Order: sequence, then C-alpha cells, then structure tokens
Amino acid sequence: MRSRVFFLLSVVVLACASVVATGCNQDTLNSGSQGLNMAYTPSPSGSGRFDPASFQVNRIQVVPTDPQAAAVFGAERLLLRYTPFEANLVATQPVSFSNIALAAGTYRVTFIEFSPLALVDSNLTTNPATCIDGVSVIDGSQPPGVPLKFSFNDPPDDLSGLNFTVQPGQTSLALTVDVPGLIAGYEAAYTCTFVPCPGCPVNPRPTLTAFSTAAYRNALLANITIK
Repeated sequence: MRSRVFFLLSVVVLACASVVATGCNQDTLNSGSQGLNMAYTPSPSGSGRFDPASFQVNRIQVVPTDPQAAAVFGAERLLLRYTPFEANLVATQPVSFSNIALAAGTYRVTFIEFSPLALVDSNLTTNPATCIDGVSVIDGSQPPGVPLKFSFNDPPDDLSGLNFTVQPGQTSLALTVDVPGLIAGYEAAYTCTFVPCPGCPVNPRPTLTAFSTAAYRNALLANITIK
C-alpha cells in the first residue's frame, strides 16, 4: 500500500501543470518525481509560403503504461496541458509552454485535442502553380462545416505514436511537430476548385470547396510526437 501511495505522490501532475497559465509553485515536488519543461518543438521547421501560420494544442492527458502504476489513478488522467497553447508554425526554435512533474517511466497519451491550422499567405501569387497555391487564407473557415476541434481518445483512436518515456534525470519534454509535413497534410485535406469570379484579381478564383476530416486527423497523428 505504501508503494502505491508513494507512486501517486511522485507522478501526479500538480494543479499548476502550466506555470505560465496559473502561476503556481512546484517547489513541493516529491523526490520520486522530476520537473520537466515541456516545449513546442518545430522539427523540421519551415512554414513555406505561409506567414503567419499557427494552430492550437488544447489539451493533453496521459497515463502510465505500467498496469500497477496506472491502477493508482483509476479513471483519472494526468494533465500535461489543460489550457489552449498556440503553436507558431513559423518559429524555428523550441517554445516552452508548460512545466510538469512526472516520475521516470513510459506514458500513454489517452486524449489530445487540436484546432485546424490557420495559414495566411501575405504575398499571394496571381499565377498559382496549383489551385490551393492561389488561396491566401486556409484556416478552417471555408468551406462551411470544418470542425473547430479535432479530439483523439485512446481507445478508440490509436495514439501509440504519441507514447513517450521519461528517463531518470530528464529535464525537458518536447511536443515535436514536423511543420512542412503537417502543413502539406492539412492542405491535402482540402479540395480546391477554380470558380468563375468576374472582376476578381484572379479569374477563375481558387476556392476551397470540400474538406476531409479523416485526412487532417491522419496528418496530425503522422506529424506530431512527444519525446
């Protein structure tokens, strides 16, 4: 029983999971846990023609993969992020967004949620190579019906690609995004059609006419890892 209690004290993420968001103090960490600085890490970076470019990471929940450790929490989950964080896809360096406390071990992501990407081409060409290259703003507002949030639960979703291991003495944890891959996957989720537009700078005008939720969900899981 004592070992179960000590484990709970060592791995529970304090109510101030995000110091920036709440201003809490984590000096009371149990010696069995270790403080981790969690950072959004673009790797590789490169937003292409888009500036600005961003998306939100709304919430991340995890549980230890060790059955005995997981049993301590029952239906509860550890929160790595519980307020939205806007990831700047133009950035080339890591950006810290949370401070957490976890014991060494392997963790399974059970819930994670994202927003659509918000991409703006401030120098739009009037002679686009492809239809979507002629769209200046791709942010989920067009076409109608694009979801505002994309939530993943394991189960039924397979989030095994997001599993991560905290090593003894580790001080940081990276939410790593393949920025060019994610942007390419997001663009590929749209159907773009040239629509007649008399008087427009580009006629016919490139217009987003459909969106594949499944394709974007696949792109998110294929281009984001935690390590």
